[in-house]
Parts: sequence; structure tokens; C-alpha cells
Amino acid sequence: MTTIAIVDNDRFALGMLAQIVGRALPGAAVIWTSEDGETAVHRCLYEGDAAAPDVLLLDMSLNGDPGACQDGVDVCRRIREASIRPAVLCLTSYSRRHYRQAAIDAGAQGLIGKDVTPKELAAAIDAVAAGRTFDGFMTAAVAHESLAASAQRSAALSDQEREVLRLYAANRTTEEIADMLGIKPSTVFVVTRHAKRKLGAVTRAEAIRAFLGR
Repeated sequence: MTTIAIVDNDRFALGMLAQIVGRALPGAAVIWTSEDGETAVHRCLYEGDAAAPDVLLLDMSLNGDPGACQDGVDVCRRIREASIRPAVLCLTSYSRRHYRQAAIDAGAQGLIGKDVTPKELAAAIDAVAAGRTFDGFMTAAVAHESLAASAQRSAALSDQEREVLRLYAANRTTEEIADMLGIKPSTVFVVTRHAKRKLGAVTRAEAIRAFLGR
């Protein structure tokens, strides 16, 4: 029996999804639902095997408290860095192109729109539960290995190095980063050089990809 958990901060959508999954997959069981990402991470990782589902249906656009999981990308990444279980099937009401790369980078096994039919939803759940992935996505095992290694490398970075790379990843210029952090542009370059060395990267772009786990 396939066990499924669902995370969506829209209570109405959460109830509807649970009903649809129950009807479309009579051989599966929805073992829990959650409206926030922090609870989902805790249940998947820290409440034992009985609480960790085979498949996590995860809304990409969650809203969390400051300091907690802010969206589905963050939830997926935190789970996948720590474990190969569960398989993660992301959901979005927006264009799939908007979230596709982010879902891949976070270690998900697939992404579907909330406008899919119950039959399509069931087929997608069956696929990731069986260890298959959507085109371009990584298996849970490969994604876990990649993200865990990236997290280990990033742990060696200083807070300033992480912040500089984060701002570069957000398409900030060197001058903007210097102004935001209250340092000189030349210092930004020095910090970036140190981060590249720690991450084993030759270029800034490589360092950013390594930092983000891509």
C-alpha cells in the first residue's frame, strides 16, 4: 500500500486533494496532511518510519513564519538533504515552467499542475512511488547525494560568504551587494574568491551552483 502525505497552506485545497487522492488511488492511504512546511519537515524526518510517507504531495507556494520553511522549494530541499524518503511530487497552480527548475534543484521527483485530472494525478503518484521521475528530474537517491554533498561544502562557508553568494544568485550586482552589506566592492570580490576556493569552484557561476546544490 502506497502511503501519501499532502502539504498545502490552503485548507480547502488540502481537503479536496485528500478526497481526490483517496478516490483516484483506492490502494493508497493518505496518512497525514499539513498546512505548513515546518510540520511537514518534522513529520517526514523526525517522527519515525510510520510518519514518513512513500510520496509527499507538496504545494510549491507555501507561506511560512519568518525563520521557518517559507515555501515548497525550501521544504523539499530540507527533506532531500537529509533523506531519500519520501519521493516528492510538487504541485503548483502557476505555470509549471515557473517552478520546474527550482523543483529539480530542490530534489523533487516531479512537478504537476493543480489542474490535472484525478487520473493524471494518480498516474503521477504511482510513477514517483515506483521510483520513476519526470523528464529532467533526479531520483530521490541521486538528489539526496547531490544535496547532502552540497550542504556539507556550504557548511564550511562563513555567514558573509553565504550571504554574498545568495545575493549574487538573486541577480544583485557587486555594487548592490557591497552597499547592502556595508562593505567595499573589492571586499565582495575577496569574499567571493574565498567562497570559490572552499567550494572547489573556478568561476563565480560555479560557486553559486554549488552553493545552491545544482
